[in-house]
Amino acid sequence: MTDTLHYRLPWQSGSVYPGAHPGQMVGAGQLFKRHEPLIASPDPRRLDLRASVLDPFSGYRVRVYQQHSIVNVYLIADLSASMGYADKQQILIRFLLTAAHSAFAYGDKFGFIGCTEHMEPRWVLPACRHSGRVSALAKQLASVTFSGSANGLQQGVSFLPAERSLVFLLSDCHFSLARLSAVLASLQGHDVIPLVLWHQAEYAALPNWGLIAFQDMENRATRTLFMRPALRQKITAAYRQRQDQLKHVFRTFGSEPLFITENDSLQTINRHLQQRVA
Repeated sequence: MTDTLHYRLPWQSGSVYPGAHPGQMVGAGQLFKRHEPLIASPDPRRLDLRASVLDPFSGYRVRVYQQHSIVNVYLIADLSASMGYADKQQILIRFLLTAAHSAFAYGDKFGFIGCTEHMEPRWVLPACRHSGRVSALAKQLASVTFSGSANGLQQGVSFLPAERSLVFLLSDCHFSLARLSAVLASLQGHDVIPLVLWHQAEYAALPNWGLIAFQDMENRATRTLFMRPALRQKITAAYRQRQDQLKHVFRTFGSEPLFITENDSLQTINRHLQQRVA
C-alpha cells in the first residue's frame, strides 16, 4: 500500500507562501498569468519586447507568472462510539498519520479536529509542520475508547482558519441527515472531501441463519434478532438506501463522498482524489 495521498486542488490557493499548488499570487513559477508595467513589477529579466511595442502608452511590459502556494490540510474526524467498532479506530489513526505525512511532503501544513459529544482541546491540533505532535496525537487516540455521539462535528468549523483549506471529513455518518446537512453547511467555505467509513461486519458479513445480538454503540441498548435470509437482505438493502441518501446530501453541498471499508487500500482514496480534478 502506498503511504502518500496524491491530492491536487481544483482551485487556487490564496496563501502568500510558495508551495506545490496553483495559487492566486504572482511570483516564481512557469505558468504565465498576465502582463504588467515594468514599474509595477520591476524585473527586467521578464521584459516582453513584443508586448512593450504594442503597448498604446509606449510603456515597458513584463511577464508575470502564477506562483504555486501552500494550503492548509485538515482532517475532521468523528470520534463517536460507532467509530470505535471493530478496527475503525485503527483505520482512522492510520489515515491521520498518512494525511499528515502527505501534507508535509507537499510542504503544506496539517491540522486535526477530533469531534466527540463536545469539542475537547486535546483533540484539536492547529495546522503545523511538526510530525512529532502528530505522532503524539496518534498515540493518544490509540489509548482511548471512543464513546458518545459526534455532536461536536457542528462546532468543528470554528477551529478552521478563515482562508480556504482542504478538509478531509472522516466519519461513518451514523447520525441524522439533518445533522450532516448542518455540518456541511458550516464547511461551505472550504474544499471538503468526505470519506465514509463502514465496516463490512455491520451489514455485509451477517450470517443467513442464527441469533444475532445488535448493540447501539452510543446508548449501549441491545437487541437480539433471529437472522434469516429475508432479514439479511432487508438490512443490506437499508444500507444501500442509506448510501444513496448520504450521496444526495453530500452532492447537494458540492462534495462527492467516497465510501470505504476495512479492505480498501490507500490506492482507492488516491483514485478518488485524481478523479475529482480530472
